[in-house]
Amino acid sequence: MGTVRFSRRWVPAIVAPIVVAAGVVITPALANAAAVPPQKTAAQVLDLIAAGQDAHYSGTVRQSSDLGLPQLPDSTTSTVPGGTSAAGLLELATGSHSARVYVDGATRQRVQVLDTLSERDVIRNGTTVWTYDAQQRTATHATLDVGAHDLPLPTTPADAADRLIAAITPTTSVSVTRSTDLGRGVYELRLTPKTSATLVADAVITVDANTGVPLAARIDARGQSTPAVQVAFSSIDFAQPAADIFSFTPPKGTTVTDRTLTRPTGHTSTEHKGVKSPPHATMPKPTVIGTGWASVIEVPGRGAMSALGGDAALLNELTRPVAGGRMLQTSLITVYLRGDGTVFAGAVPSSALLSAAQ
Repeated sequence: MGTVRFSRRWVPAIVAPIVVAAGVVITPALANAAAVPPQKTAAQVLDLIAAGQDAHYSGTVRQSSDLGLPQLPDSTTSTVPGGTSAAGLLELATGSHSARVYVDGATRQRVQVLDTLSERDVIRNGTTVWTYDAQQRTATHATLDVGAHDLPLPTTPADAADRLIAAITPTTSVSVTRSTDLGRGVYELRLTPKTSATLVADAVITVDANTGVPLAARIDARGQSTPAVQVAFSSIDFAQPAADIFSFTPPKGTTVTDRTLTRPTGHTSTEHKGVKSPPHATMPKPTVIGTGWASVIEVPGRGAMSALGGDAALLNELTRPVAGGRMLQTSLITVYLRGDGTVFAGAVPSSALLSAAQ
C-alpha cells in the first residue's frame, strides 16, 4: 500500500482538531488504585490511540473555553443563513457545555448536546449519519459513500504513528510522561511549539494505558494559567452501549434534508436531493502563509459580515478597528478582517496577520 504524506505546514491544523474533538477527562471521583504503565515513546502512544479506535464506552462530556472574548449584549441575536443565531454559535464555541457521548467502535457514535431548553444530536450508524436540532425541529440524513474513500494508507497503525511523529518533530517538541493521577494508568502526550511566534503554549492529550482512549485534552495559551480550550468526561463507562442508541427516527413535525456524501476522484462533493454540487463551488480556496505553528490562513471573498449574518453590532462587539480593517483577538486565535472582505487567521499575534496582509 501507499503511505500518507504529512505536510509540516498543516501540523497545527492537524493537532488542534484532535485535541478539541478527541479529548476527555475522568474526574477524581472515579479514582481507584492503578499501577504506573510501562514506558512508551510518543510514536507508541499514538499507535495506542489508533488501536483504541475500536473501543466502546459512554459518558458525560464537559467542554469549556477561556479565550478572553467580551461578554455579548442580549441585543446580538441576528440569525445566520439556516436559522441559527450568530451569537448562539459563538456561545456554543466559547461557553461551557455538556454532552452525552456514546461510542461503539469506529463506525457507531452518538453525541447528544444538552442545553437548558433544547437538544442537538449527531448520530453515526455505519454509513448512515443523522444530525438533529430539537429547537429548530430540523434534521439532516446523510449517507456516507465508503467506496469513494480510496486513500493511500500506511501498512500499520505503528507506521502511521512513526510518520506523524516524523512530520511533527521539526516544528514541535514531543514528550511523554506516565502517571496514575486520574485513578487509571495513563500516558500524557505533550506537544510544545519550538517557535515563540505562536499564541499556543502547548497541546496536551492524556491517554488511557489500557484502552488507548484519550482521557484528557486541552490547548494552553501563552501567558494564561487556565486552559484556552478543554473537553472533559465527568463520568465514563467502558461497557458497550446498547445498539438502539445509534438508531434515530425524526420526531413528527421535523423538517428532514437528505444528502449523500461522496468523494469522487479524490475530492469531496455533496449530492443534495439528487443534484451534485462541484467541490469548493461556494467556498473560497484558502492560502497558507508561513509554516508550522506560526502559519496564517488567508481566505478571500465573502468577508466577515456574511459569516455573521450581516450583524454589524455583533461584529463591532467582537472586534476592534485597526489599519485597513478590524481585528478579533483571543488568547489562542487572532482574526484580521480586511476591508476588501479577505480574512486572515492564525494562532499568532495580531502583528503577524497585519504583516501577512501586506
